[in-house]
Amino acid sequence: MSSPNRSGIRNTHFYDATSPKVPLGGFYQGGSITEANFLSILGILIVTVGKPVRAQARVSGHIVTESEMPLALGDYDIYCDDPIQVTNEPWVQRLSSHSAAAMGTRFEHEIRTRDRKCVISGWSNSDIRLEIWAGFDATYIVPPEHESLWTQPDNDQWIKNIDNVTRSLKINSAKNGFLLNSAAHEMFNQYLIAVNPDDGYKIIVFCPDPFRYDGRILDPACRNPADPNSVSDQLLRWHFRQSILANMRGVGEPIFEHDFPPGTDMMDEILAGPNGKQRFEFEMAARLRVVA
Repeated sequence: MSSPNRSGIRNTHFYDATSPKVPLGGFYQGGSITEANFLSILGILIVTVGKPVRAQARVSGHIVTESEMPLALGDYDIYCDDPIQVTNEPWVQRLSSHSAAAMGTRFEHEIRTRDRKCVISGWSNSDIRLEIWAGFDATYIVPPEHESLWTQPDNDQWIKNIDNVTRSLKINSAKNGFLLNSAAHEMFNQYLIAVNPDDGYKIIVFCPDPFRYDGRILDPACRNPADPNSVSDQLLRWHFRQSILANMRGVGEPIFEHDFPPGTDMMDEILAGPNGKQRFEFEMAARLRVVA
């Protein structure tokens, strides 16, 4: 089963001005990415010795500035007095199957209690009084399958609301998640949607957006600064950076199949797909975690 290609949905591309035929990367611009956002994103993707970069629209000649104007669609040439390189920072793959769900856990209970709605779409759960949560998922920001990433020095310092537990257990803090509807959950896991905490918690969608999430603001329910369980800006920043790497660098990272038809051997399909061995290991670890 073939995987969708992120580069195939792009409507905006950027190039090293000294090599204008081969794109350094690109992205789908739905309207929420401003000129200032674009320059900030280039700061993540482009590595230079220290000289600033300049972005110029190829057709109009417009120089991109630190403005809040939406970035126009099209091709952009990147200029710098230093040689331009694209970062080789590792991208962190995550699960996109139902095995990644947090059903029946303390994490799920705390997320539901705090948010009570999808904090990306704003859709409220009208069945709360009946304790029916169909279509609403407690979603991890840093996923449990990457516990080894979490336990690296200082990463657990992003979570301050759980004392007297090991680093690995802090990954289950409510600060590491929020409530999303099922569609937004899948998009978040695939890095197709992200929240920029450094731009007013603006939501950016990196693909065609029939749900009209692009440009919305993350609901305040999950980010009340007076709430010790409010979602962590540092973790949102980590996911946003990963989304930039997945969607905008080179040809982009794979979008993994998650909706397997009845009768399909899911594990065989995963092994045969992109990054198959690593996905298989993550899937098995997630299933064992649920059993435990």
